[in-house]
Amino acid sequence: MKIICNQKLLANKIGISQKAINGKTTLELLKGILLSAKDGQLKLTGYDLEIGIETYTQAEVIEEGEIVVNARLFGDIIRKLPDSFVEIETDAENNVYINCLNSRFKIKGDSAKEYPRLPEVNEEDLYNIPQDLLKNMIKQTVFAISQDQTKPILMGELLEIVDGDISLVAIDGYRLAVRSCKIDNITNNAKVIIPGKA
Repeated sequence: MKIICNQKLLANKIGISQKAINGKTTLELLKGILLSAKDGQLKLTGYDLEIGIETYTQAEVIEEGEIVVNARLFGDIIRKLPDSFVEIETDAENNVYINCLNSRFKIKGDSAKEYPRLPEVNEEDLYNIPQDLLKNMIKQTVFAISQDQTKPILMGELLEIVDGDISLVAIDGYRLAVRSCKIDNITNNAKVIIPGKA
């Protein structure tokens, strides 16, 4: 893999994908970000088997490829580089070379073959909900999510869509929080529990 991309854009995308990484995991591979260079863009994936974030940035892809790099180390290096173009290159031993102006780094990466893939999303199951509305619904109900590990079903929120009515429900055994509203252009019904962390 060999790419060239803007330092500020890359640092921003690393910050986004790092939100899905749990530093306390025992699996070293899940402490990393999967970098995939293809078709003129760089995809960064953070995944802890519960939350997965994929984000993209424009890049000059000289050679396509994939590598997993330690998220904290890679993020620290990229954030401290000058505002210029960063060249990232890998070799057959999974070494990652980072070059930017007078800065040169070599870090050890991992093969992308073992990195778990995010589940495929069926296009028919996508819903368009205004971002500010969803954020407010979550803020108004998230306090009632249970923290009790013995009842994992209560550690999430029920998202229910019925005939254009959307409801978000959280309960911890003592409190119940419900927020409902009407959304236009939604025809499919759905009922799913979303983990509170997500």
